Amino acid sequence: MFRTHHLGLSSLIGISAWLLLGCGSSHEDAIPTVPGEPDSGTPITVRAQELQTLSDSMEALSDRSPEQLRAEYPSDFHDDLGYDAETALYLDDILEKSVWTAQDQVRASIKARGFAVAAEQTFASFASGYSEIYMADLPVYVTADMVLEAVFRSHDKILQQLELTKLRPLLDDLLARLRTRLVEEQAAFMPEAASDLNFYLGVALALLHQGKLSSEDPEEVKSFVDAAMKAQGTDEKVLFGVKREIDFSQFKPRGHYAGDKALESYFRAMIWLGRIDLRLIETQSDGSQLLRKRQVEAMLALRALFDEPIYDRYLAFDNAISAFVGEHDYMTLQEVVPFEDALGNPTTLADVDDDTIAQTLIDGQYGAQRVASHIMRKDAPGGTFPLNVSFALLGQRYTVDSHVFSRTVFDRVATRVLPSSLDVAFAALGNNQALSLLGSELEDEPGLAGALSTMRALVDAHDTSYWQSSFYTSWLSALRALSPETSEQEGLPTVAQSEAWGRRLLSTQLASWAQLRHNNVLYVKQSYTSDALCEYPDAYVDPYPAFFLDVVKLAERGQALVQQLAIDGDFGDQISQYFARVAAINTTLADMARLQRAGEPHSAQHLAFINQAVTTNINCDGTVLGHSGWYADLHFDPLQAVERDPVITDVHTDIGGALPVAREPSVMHVGTGDPRLMVVTVNSCSGPRAYAGVVSSFHEFFEPGFTRLTDEEWKDDRVLDAPDVAWMEPVLARD
Repeated sequence: MFRTHHLGLSSLIGISAWLLLGCGSSHEDAIPTVPGEPDSGTPITVRAQELQTLSDSMEALSDRSPEQLRAEYPSDFHDDLGYDAETALYLDDILEKSVWTAQDQVRASIKARGFAVAAEQTFASFASGYSEIYMADLPVYVTADMVLEAVFRSHDKILQQLELTKLRPLLDDLLARLRTRLVEEQAAFMPEAASDLNFYLGVALALLHQGKLSSEDPEEVKSFVDAAMKAQGTDEKVLFGVKREIDFSQFKPRGHYAGDKALESYFRAMIWLGRIDLRLIETQSDGSQLLRKRQVEAMLALRALFDEPIYDRYLAFDNAISAFVGEHDYMTLQEVVPFEDALGNPTTLADVDDDTIAQTLIDGQYGAQRVASHIMRKDAPGGTFPLNVSFALLGQRYTVDSHVFSRTVFDRVATRVLPSSLDVAFAALGNNQALSLLGSELEDEPGLAGALSTMRALVDAHDTSYWQSSFYTSWLSALRALSPETSEQEGLPTVAQSEAWGRRLLSTQLASWAQLRHNNVLYVKQSYTSDALCEYPDAYVDPYPAFFLDVVKLAERGQALVQQLAIDGDFGDQISQYFARVAAINTTLADMARLQRAGEPHSAQHLAFINQAVTTNINCDGTVLGHSGWYADLHFDPLQAVERDPVITDVHTDIGGALPVAREPSVMHVGTGDPRLMVVTVNSCSGPRAYAGVVSSFHEFFEPGFTRLTDEEWKDDRVLDAPDVAWMEPVLARD
C-alpha cells in the first residue's frame, strides 16, 4: 500500500504544530520562517564508512606498489612494422594533395611508425574532413572517432529535446505540487521542518522560473537565488541551521544548457536539487561526525508530502535520469520508507535516541556515498575522512569515472591534489598504457598506485548487466572495447600494435569520454579536490570489431529507452528510427573490421557501402551545399554533421587551501578541438597501402579559481591556442 505519512507526522505531531503555527491555515497563508537555534548536531559513537563496494581481497590492493601495479597490468607493444611504409600504395597521392599541410613531417612520421596525425591539418567537422578525402578520390580510413562523434552529437540533441519537452515541464509540475501540499498541510509538520522545506522548494522553483520569487518565498530564498544566478566562486551560507561553504560556480549553465533561457533555468534548478543535500550525518573538519537530526526531520517531512500522484511523477523523472546516466550516490526518496521501517516506525523521531538513528543509517548504508562532491576542509593532516551520509531529492549520479577521480586525490591519496585524465583511462577505461604515461607520478605520490589498483579491480568486476544498465555505462563500455588489452591481437595490423598507435587510441577514448561528460555535466556527480563523381578507391575500417558491436549494443540501449521512458509520438519514433540506423551501420562496420582481421578482402557490397559514407552536394561553382550518406544518418539531426563543435566540460574541482600543500583553487577541464587528418599505412597481401582518415583531438587543463568554461568561451577564445596533452605530442606531425 502507498503510504503518504510516516512516523505519525500528520496525525500525531500535527496538533502541537497546528497550535504553534496558528489554526485555519490555507493555501494563501505564508509559511512562517522558523530559523530555530543553530544546529550543533549530536556527536555519534559509530563512524560512518563509504559505501562498501570492494571485497576484502580487493581492499588488499590498496597496498600495491608502483612496481606491482605495472607488473599486473603490462602493456604489450610491437614497434616493428615489418614493411617499408614509404612504399605504400596511394601514399604519394595523399601527401601531394594541396589541402594537406606538414607533408615532410607526415612522411617522416609514417616512415618511423607507419601512420601520422597531422597536428595543423584540421577540419570544421568529421563530415567536412571525409568529404575532402572523398572529393580528392583518396582511399579512406574509417575511424572509431567518426562514429563516436556522431553518437555524441546525437545524444546531446536527444537529451536536449527530452529536457525541453518532457523533463522541464515534469519538474515544474512536481515542484509546484509539492509546494502546494506544503502550504495546504503545513499544520502537519513541525515548524522547523515546514520552514526548511518551504525554503528548499522555494529556491528550486525560483531558479526554475529564472530567478522569479513567489509570495510564499521566505526572505532568505532571495539570497540563495541571487548567489546562484551570479554563479561565482564560493560563499558561506546557513542551510538547515548549519553553516556550509557552497560552490556557487556550479550553477553556471554550460554544455548544451548555455544560451537557452528555458534550459539555463532547468540547469540551475537541477543543480540545486542535485547538489544541495540534507546531511543526515556530517563529517567535521577534525574528522568527527555529527548526526543532524533537524535534517533527518526535513527528509521525513519531504517524503510525507508525496501522495501517490506526486510520487508517480517523481519516479517518472528519476527513472529517466537513471536510464540516461545510472545509479544514485545519495539516499533517495525510495529509501525513506525502508529507513522508517528499520527504525521500527516510532510515533515521532523524538521517541528514538540519536545513536539508534545514526546506527540505522549506517547499518542500512542509507546515504553512504562513493564520490566526494562538496567542499571539505581539514584542520590538520591525517587519515582519510569518511564522507557525509546524505539525502538528495534528485541527487547527481554516481559514475565510475568520477569515483576514480575521487579516490586518486587528497585526502584519499596523501599529497596529490590534482588528478589526471590518465587515471580514468587506466582505471575506468581499462587502458594499461596510461600507467606508463603517468610516469614518475606513481612513485612521487604515495598511495596512488594502490588507489588505481583498487579502482581498476572494482571497475573490472562489474558484469555485463552493469555496462548495459544506462546509456552512460554503455558508452563507457564501447570506449573500454578500444583499450589494447581488451582487443584481441590476432589479425591486428602491425601498425596498430605499436606504442605510438596506443597513444592515438588513448586520445580517441579520452576525447569521447570528454564528450560524454560534457553531455552529462548536469547529472554526473563531479569529484572534488552532393552528388560529385568521386569515390574512395580503397578503404580500411578501424580494426576493432568489438568496439563497433558495442556501439550496436549502445544503439539497442537507446531504442530500449523509448519504451522504458514511454516516449511516444513523433519524437519517440524519431529516436527509435535513429538508433535503428546506428545499429545497422555499425553492424556493417563490425563485419568489415572482422573480415580485415581475418585477412579477407572487402566485398564489392562493402566498398559500395563505404562510398555512400559522405555524399557531398556541390554547386556548379564548387561550393559545398551540404552532405548526405550514412555518416549523416549516424546523427539524430543530420544538419549537425557539418557543424563545427569543439566542446569543453569541467570534471573535477580542487578547492585549494593549505593542505596537503598550499595552492589556489582550480577546476579541471577536458575537451575536444577540431578533428585532424590521420594518414595510416596497412600491410596487405599485395603490399602496403595508405589511407586517409579523421580523428579527434583531446585537451586537458586546469583553469585557475572556480572558473568553469562554456562551449562558446572555449570555441571563441581558447581552442585554437590550446596545447595538446604532453603524452600525445610524440605522435603529432607539426610544421
